[in-house]
Amino acid sequence: MAFSFSSLTNLFSHEAKSVLGVDIGTSTIKVVQLRRDRGRVILETYGAIALGPYAGVEIGRATSLPAERLAEALKDVIHEANVTTNDAAVSIPYASSLISIIKLPNTVEKQLAQVVPIEARKYIPVPINEVLLDWFVISGGKGSGTQSDKLEVLLVAIHNDTIAKFRTIASDATLDVSFFEIEVFSAVRAALDHGLAPVAVVDMGAATTKFYVVERGLIHESHIINHGSQDLTLATSRALNITVAQAEERKRKIGLNPQVDPSLVQSLSLSLGPLLSEISRTAVAYEQRTNQTLSAMVMTGGGAALKGFKEFAQTKIQNEVRLADPFGKTQAPAFLESILKEAGPEFAVAVGLALRRLQEIG
Repeated sequence: MAFSFSSLTNLFSHEAKSVLGVDIGTSTIKVVQLRRDRGRVILETYGAIALGPYAGVEIGRATSLPAERLAEALKDVIHEANVTTNDAAVSIPYASSLISIIKLPNTVEKQLAQVVPIEARKYIPVPINEVLLDWFVISGGKGSGTQSDKLEVLLVAIHNDTIAKFRTIASDATLDVSFFEIEVFSAVRAALDHGLAPVAVVDMGAATTKFYVVERGLIHESHIINHGSQDLTLATSRALNITVAQAEERKRKIGLNPQVDPSLVQSLSLSLGPLLSEISRTAVAYEQRTNQTLSAMVMTGGGAALKGFKEFAQTKIQNEVRLADPFGKTQAPAFLESILKEAGPEFAVAVGLALRRLQEIG
């Protein structure tokens, strides 16, 4: 079985309560273990495992595995990363959720618990009793910083079957899950600091790329682009006439470095170009529609960890491009700084989950 992990072990004592963030993606599972010590967030260990081998396909490919196979992979990465806690928080894929913005009269703000489930029936194509429903006021409410005659409410729905599946996976891996959270909220928590200006968070997964606009710490809209990092690998495999496994390895090790492999850079550039153009168009459309400028575009996900990606993306996108640095919110040995900065975008969701759990336990 082929594995792909990094881990820190036995670097710290374990007196304080440790928590685990678990990000179950389509191509990898990522775990991050944190603890709080005198106000500092300490990184204890982290790891990632490729799901391709569990599905009989190459590393880097998106998969659709049953719960028992995902549980097996999760147990493997927990073991390999030397995780020492079972206090966990688990992400739910964006694709398994429904996120909509609904508008309501501001006179119903105190009755949202009764009004939102009724209004949600217009947006959710299944019976309300089959989903877990949550919502957040993003504008117009008394605590939102803006006043109008309308409330804008972010509506979030996850099917009960999805929750049951992820609960089974966690239980099989003997984890005690305190909450499940849609990956977008975890990524935003880890990738951004609190700011007022709107920021785009772009999460480049294996199968899809997600585009979120965040303002005042709240998600205002989201889009899915059906193009992900596995498309770069498959295009490179075809262009250079090499296996998918070889293409994935070269993509990860060399990336967009023309001094090492110009033909690889050309292939990756041709595949990345359309994706970055669509990201740019989505940003411009938002700015024109709202008459607001996105202060930056923060990149997360495994695709953003491609060597040279930030510099290449900046040539295609007018907004400032930043790479998420979730490990920058944690304390770790100095010799790991460059490794963690490079790996950071891929671990944003797992770090965000663990940070929320630490906040919960104080």
